[in-house]
Amino acid sequence: MATDLTMPQMGYDMQEGTVVRWLKDEGASVELGEPIAEIETDKAVVEFESYAAGILHRIVAPEGTVVPVGQVIAVVGAEDEAPADPIPSDEPAPADEAVDGPAEMGAETEAEPVAEAEPESAAIPLEAPAHAPPANGGQEVVPSPDDRRTFATPAARKIAEERGIDLATVDGTGPGGRIVKEDVLAAPEPEVEAGVPPMSAPPEPPPAPSMPPTPPPVIAPEVAAESEPSGDLVPLSRMRQQIARVTIRSKSEKPHFYVTTDIDMSQAMALRQQINQTLADEGVRVTVNDLIIRACVHSLKVYPKFNSYYHEEGIQENDAINVGVAIAIEEGLIVPAMLDCGEKSLKELAQASRDLAERAANGTLRPQEYAGGTFAVSNLGMFGISNFVAIIQPPQSAVLAVGAVRKQPVVRDDQVVVSEIMTVTLSGDHRIVDGAEGAQFVNEVKRLLESPLGMLV
Repeated sequence: MATDLTMPQMGYDMQEGTVVRWLKDEGASVELGEPIAEIETDKAVVEFESYAAGILHRIVAPEGTVVPVGQVIAVVGAEDEAPADPIPSDEPAPADEAVDGPAEMGAETEAEPVAEAEPESAAIPLEAPAHAPPANGGQEVVPSPDDRRTFATPAARKIAEERGIDLATVDGTGPGGRIVKEDVLAAPEPEVEAGVPPMSAPPEPPPAPSMPPTPPPVIAPEVAAESEPSGDLVPLSRMRQQIARVTIRSKSEKPHFYVTTDIDMSQAMALRQQINQTLADEGVRVTVNDLIIRACVHSLKVYPKFNSYYHEEGIQENDAINVGVAIAIEEGLIVPAMLDCGEKSLKELAQASRDLAERAANGTLRPQEYAGGTFAVSNLGMFGISNFVAIIQPPQSAVLAVGAVRKQPVVRDDQVVVSEIMTVTLSGDHRIVDGAEGAQFVNEVKRLLESPLGMLV
């Protein structure tokens, strides 16, 4: 029996997605779990993997089509199986029409409610924070004059609008022929049409007949006019709208609490240097963030509540530990997850972290990586930030905000010494965990990083 492939829900608040590119043609053989299409969400472009094997009998949603979550986008069946009849109703709207509607600033998508699919280990849908976004992520669909669809990144489209360049005349060098901002910057400026005469001024009206003098008007007290905002109004991108919806929902639904501590990273930094010297020939480099993730994984095993979701009927613990890593991109922020971190060594975590960042940059994240995080780490240390708090990514229960490692004077054994100190702040969902549990979790992370050899066992 043929299987309908539907638009997946790759995010806590995702309501629709855009089919950017089909990787398979109709009639092609499809394996279970094989990527067959690229789907654009509010935050990133991810590969859609088939959950059926057979022949791709029909592509229901053409490239550039906006499709609500749960609606059929393709049909896969056995080779000798006749394709199903075309779907008669609820055809998805073209991308250009959808942009004029729900993609406008502050507008909410008015798709029909669709039952949210629950992962095997969670009672409610997952969200990855968290657009990706990469310079080439988040492609916009722009109709060209000859009614063909041209794929371009939001940055390329904005530059083209500012310079008056028709994207249909620009050759794309990005993945799948997409137009990136470098293509627009390299395109020649459009020529200004010459020989257009200036508009003639309208004839002056005849003089009005003279009127008898009138008494001076009574002048009312002057009322101060409301000040008008200055500057341009920048429309919100789809990703920025999604970020606004998710963060507002998180702060309104989740009662946040915060626990902060300082961690002496002197031994961890020395160990990191030794590890990187050892792994230099293999091309593997362990970052400070990799050490932090390793410590969090160990701590999550000791305190599994921080790897859980809140559900009205109870607390749903997750079997797998999928650590989301906050990545800032041009359009905003995404938090793709490294899957199954519980059994990974420090070397494997370093390799997985680098691979995840590279695929987030070129838009080849898998749906589970985009939406499957169970805990998150947000690190602003590379920007010189010493301390901050992060918003929990629904439906997760906690996120660890990490500052920069800095040399500071500290008192040790009644002596003032210089140590490498890092400040971390845990944001927790008070419905699931309490402040005391948050303190225990953070202290466990602190213990592991201050005695890092235990994390290598």
